[in-house]
Amino acid sequence: MARRRRLKTLLDASRDLISELPIEVKDRVLECLPTRDAARTALLSRHWNDVWLQHGQLALDRKFFKSVRKRQDDEGRTRVNIINNIIFLRTGPIKKFTLHIPCANPMPQQSDFDRWCRFLSRNGVEELDLLLYNDLEPEYQLPFCLLSCRTIKQLKVQGPSIDLPVNACDIFSNVTSLEFFYVEFKRGVNGIASSISIPKLEKLSFKHCVGINKFEISPPKLEILCVISSMHGVVIESRWLAPHLKLIKTLWLSGPSLMCMDASMFPSAINLQVMKLYGLNFGCPKQLAVVMQLLTKCPNLCELHILESEFGLKDDKEVASRLLEDPNSCFVSHELKILNTIKIESNCASALQMLFIIMLLSKSPALERFILKFWGMNAPEVRKIQRKLECFPRASSNAHIVFHGQ
Repeated sequence: MARRRRLKTLLDASRDLISELPIEVKDRVLECLPTRDAARTALLSRHWNDVWLQHGQLALDRKFFKSVRKRQDDEGRTRVNIINNIIFLRTGPIKKFTLHIPCANPMPQQSDFDRWCRFLSRNGVEELDLLLYNDLEPEYQLPFCLLSCRTIKQLKVQGPSIDLPVNACDIFSNVTSLEFFYVEFKRGVNGIASSISIPKLEKLSFKHCVGINKFEISPPKLEILCVISSMHGVVIESRWLAPHLKLIKTLWLSGPSLMCMDASMFPSAINLQVMKLYGLNFGCPKQLAVVMQLLTKCPNLCELHILESEFGLKDDKEVASRLLEDPNSCFVSHELKILNTIKIESNCASALQMLFIIMLLSKSPALERFILKFWGMNAPEVRKIQRKLECFPRASSNAHIVFHGQ
């Protein structure tokens, strides 16, 4: 009996200690838990219920909805009701909010989505991550209240379309990071959206988006620009990209996004230090030509990363033959004076690719690391390429080539 009394005393003491913890400490505890488990702490006591209702980081993602679907007691509770109960009972601001709704029936209505966004925009949200796909018409549209929300600093949107307003100069006023995935940009009715100044924007990313050219912006602090697309028919106009090249330090592009570009229109990218190219097709003369022109526009480029397309075309024999006679006829003719790191990942070593590599070695006097990674090659094949490259002169005596095979 005495032992039980001592144990009960210890448990009571521990419960008192936890209850007396500062609310900031309790909130940090909830940050370490999945949202569903954080919500369940409200059942412990009134103290923890108050902490939960003031908790400002909520992640209603696929993992959350999966756990709710498996364990919910009331089968009549819909996904919308669950979200309503979590959002609208808040007694404090929601600083960080994630909403990833898997595509399944029934899907929330646009009116439900609008209500949640209005509440978040009025309740001090700073980081917002939204994913909503609807296979049926109509598609979701991002409410204007989020475009004009002054508290948002980071916004990630996947799925909903965005109707850009005409002459709206006060949207995304405090945003530093914008990421768009599978978003279609539309213009306001009966008008052309004027250029939007986003004064604090530092990172801008488009992945598989439509209508990017309609997103006319002039961000004076932009440092990172990413335009990735594998969709046919998605055109990135040179006039849209050109102004951003004067500012940015990092540029990510994909092979398909190069197809309709006229790089001769590009200004000197004086600040550009890192260039990453995804899905580049070395067998496509147009893509290769744009890459060459881009390199000539980047006098201060330090890092170049290339991930070759897995479904690339075969080498253009005419181009390859001409380059064998005179490599400088199509490749960069001047030195890449500051380039010190190059990484190329590929599934083969085509003739044009090898000539491109040789050109980089001969035009990069500051080169230190050249990493070549071949997915579909065994060790003997990699060694064969290595011996071939070692026969060509390098502009940098410090250039170290690292090979990786499968």
